Amino acid sequence: MNFIELDLLRIPNSSDQGMIPTGSNFRSKERIPQSLLQKRQGSGRSSALKNSQQLKRAAYICAFVFCLQALLGTVDADPVLASSLGFCKNVPVLKGAPLHCCLPAPKRTPIRFRFPLIPRNLAGRLFLRERKPAHVVQKDPEYVRKYNLAYARMKALPDTDPRSFLNQWRVHCSFCNEAFKQRKTPGPLGPETGVPLQVHYSWTFLPWHRMYLYYHERILASLINDPTFALPFWNWDNQLDQDAAMIPAMFLPNFSVPNAALFDEFRNPNHMPPKILHLGYNSKLEAEGKQNLTDKQIRYENLCVMYNQVATNISARDFLGGPYVVGTDNSAATVNVSAGEVPGESGGMENAHNVAHEWTGLINDPNHPDNEDMGNFIYAARDPIFYSHHSNVDRLWDVWKTIPDKVTKSGSRKRMDYTSRDFLDTEFTFYDENQDMVIVKVRDSLDSSKLGYKFTDVSKSDNMWIYYEPMPPHQSSGPSNSSDYPAAAPSGYNYIGTDPVSFRLDRRAPTSEDARQSGRKNVDQLQENVVLEKVKIPHSEYARFDVFINYPAANRQTHLYMSEYVGTFTHLPSGMVDMSKSVSESSSNSDDEFRIVTIRYSVNAALKRLGITDYNTDIVVTIVSKGARNSGPKTGFTFSNLKQDFQ
Repeated sequence: MNFIELDLLRIPNSSDQGMIPTGSNFRSKERIPQSLLQKRQGSGRSSALKNSQQLKRAAYICAFVFCLQALLGTVDADPVLASSLGFCKNVPVLKGAPLHCCLPAPKRTPIRFRFPLIPRNLAGRLFLRERKPAHVVQKDPEYVRKYNLAYARMKALPDTDPRSFLNQWRVHCSFCNEAFKQRKTPGPLGPETGVPLQVHYSWTFLPWHRMYLYYHERILASLINDPTFALPFWNWDNQLDQDAAMIPAMFLPNFSVPNAALFDEFRNPNHMPPKILHLGYNSKLEAEGKQNLTDKQIRYENLCVMYNQVATNISARDFLGGPYVVGTDNSAATVNVSAGEVPGESGGMENAHNVAHEWTGLINDPNHPDNEDMGNFIYAARDPIFYSHHSNVDRLWDVWKTIPDKVTKSGSRKRMDYTSRDFLDTEFTFYDENQDMVIVKVRDSLDSSKLGYKFTDVSKSDNMWIYYEPMPPHQSSGPSNSSDYPAAAPSGYNYIGTDPVSFRLDRRAPTSEDARQSGRKNVDQLQENVVLEKVKIPHSEYARFDVFINYPAANRQTHLYMSEYVGTFTHLPSGMVDMSKSVSESSSNSDDEFRIVTIRYSVNAALKRLGITDYNTDIVVTIVSKGARNSGPKTGFTFSNLKQDFQ
């Protein structure tokens, strides 16, 4: 008898810790006789009925397999695997000797992640720890005392303890600055690939930071013996409450409750309350005395930045960031596309979050060229406000999934995380509250409620940027004579200098193949993007590109709350390779000093506002670089191509 073999993934049981295993040893074979898939004449009514039932069963199994493969991505997945064991290099900085960011070795065998047991209240509902807005919870003296005590005890732990504040800082310093190498096989002791590990500039940014905060919060709670303790979130996107976007007072001196453990000396003294965080912030303009916006204008710009960086980014790639697969070096100045490598690609959320880092850290201070603490990935986690900042970033990931589709033509597309196994099985290690090293996969991070916490509902302020309506277009941004502007040279030398630069972008209508490649049912569910490919950026530099559609007059002082503005890219100094020279001297042509990134901007909503409904209408893309700090080099940036893309 002939057989057709269906290769099925084994459905995990409780011992699988909620993960679907990979690898050939986790597969089982189910054999279906060939005769069941063929019609047979004269077998009688009962035989026909039996065959019909068996055919249905075979069809269901096939459908299940295809659905499972679609949900999990390709079977031959190649996720990034990483841990803090093995190779670890010191991290160079602009001022001083390289920093030791390596972590202690575990005292026990590393363990696999398990979801926490979440208690239920008398009504049978899950009891979730609640992260509350910092500007609200700071009015509770008891909370601030506990919060301060938790950090005081964490800072008092010895350097050999992985839970210590020093080692909590080192977690971010190392994983975010290429101190470790990617691994070839799962597990913290798998052989290394030789390729540096970087958790920014890709789809790993949000999941990694969520799990980093998850364990950081649990350590703090255990140190004060309070399992209900939760981090606050710095609600800087909130333009409704007067003090929400200010640095919360409980992190500053002279607070009404003892808070010394929450204070950090390396913060920008010019950005203390009542100054509000400005998501359109540019330190160079500030140093030149040209960034003189009113609070009302800043709030409008903040709403428009959040609208463009979060609300209009409906695809996982645009919000979370681009793929990151094993072998890809996001610190390199070259990318081997033929080998499956992709350039670093930050999502909209990472770009918005970078501005809060830059704004909070020391800027334009010759004694602090590294912009410590918050303004540099190397130092950022030394400031307790870092964890409150990232608590808000974590919250916004949850919010993004709930935003209705006002982007695509269909209006029915649901926001979802990646389903590729390359994404889901990406693996990292963290230390828990028991000093155990825990092996975590990205798939463990996707539902915050399963991790035992929730956020206070601040939807009234969220809705202000979710449903924001930018100002009407400038008259000059109507139908543009795009032929007056050059197209970018494909795979060529395209330059972004200190002055704004404009390019013509030839557009086309999306095809069914675009929809298929993006996993969409039809072209009406696609998001249209403007993409800057392979932008070359020095490791040591802060970079910012604001992009406008059909407004070539845009410049560094153009307001961001206009219809023509479509988004921002930001780059914080990180992963420095050779920082033996000062900032002003570090812009040589050595490839070791650069990384390659791709930048994408969602333009559906902007095109609609500008009355551009015909895909045959070319547009003018204006790139405004706000890249250098006051002490930075006067050079520009290059990129390989400007193109239209659909997600």
